[in-house]
Amino acid sequence: MKKIATIACLLLIAVALMDGCAVTRKLDAASIMRNMKVDFRQITLDSVEIRPDIVDQLGGAIVGGILPNPNVVAFVQNLAKGIVNIDLGYAYLGVVLDVKNSDVDTLWLRDFTAHVSLDTLMDLPLELKDSVTLIPGENKVRLSTRLPLDKRIFKFKEIKEVKATGKLVVALGPKGESVPFDFNDSRTISHEEMVAIEDNVRQTILNSILKDWVGGL
Repeated sequence: MKKIATIACLLLIAVALMDGCAVTRKLDAASIMRNMKVDFRQITLDSVEIRPDIVDQLGGAIVGGILPNPNVVAFVQNLAKGIVNIDLGYAYLGVVLDVKNSDVDTLWLRDFTAHVSLDTLMDLPLELKDSVTLIPGENKVRLSTRLPLDKRIFKFKEIKEVKATGKLVVALGPKGESVPFDFNDSRTISHEEMVAIEDNVRQTILNSILKDWVGGL
């Protein structure tokens, strides 16, 4: 009887220790969240997707032999002024966040929801490019978004600040308890960076029009 009581006592102690470890682990996760930091690092133009039927919408590249279609000429002139009246396609932007994990444990990124604000010009949803684990120290989290090529793209040079806002949901393991972390960080953007994106988009559109015109000769 005494032996059974001893075994039962040991089992109770073991369960208590396991519960204590679980509580400690949960507290560690909360500590990690308090010490995690997210900084907005970079925004870049990844690619531009031009609608293949732009010239067709304008009535064709050429008329009467090799002369450019007047509608195409007017479109190019308006484009130089930042005037857009038709659907041109999409620009794909890349965003990089620096995420600092100050703990010794690697964190598993379970979920991610965020958006980037380009001053007051537009808000765009962000998506993770790859699945991410956050190792101790600095981590670069790469995100992507897209925006329609409308008249707003030619106001990029007016943007002075970009801001990323969202929520990370992490865990201490593939099946660990999830812990949310809200972040909000902004960065002053240089005039040169925004002008470079705007000029790149404009040149890509013009190159597409020129290619269609040459192909129609």
